[in-house]
Amino acid sequence: MNIDWAALGIVAVVSIVSSVIFTILLASGIRLVSAAKIKSNQGSSSATTVSLGYVLLGLAGLLVLFGIYLIIPQFH
Repeated sequence: MNIDWAALGIVAVVSIVSSVIFTILLASGIRLVSAAKIKSNQGSSSATTVSLGYVLLGLAGLLVLFGIYLIIPQFH
């Protein structure tokens, strides 16, 4: 049995980096949407902040869908 350590290292690095990117996108999106909702409850307009928050949440969702695409071989 021969283990390709370079390939294992690449998979580990890509997994860690994608997890960090997903966490940053999700946390930033939630933070922006909640901050915009708080501002709107106080009476100020924050449509740009809400839009940016939803864009970040959408990017996090696309990252999840891309991961599912990579995992399921029938999609290739």
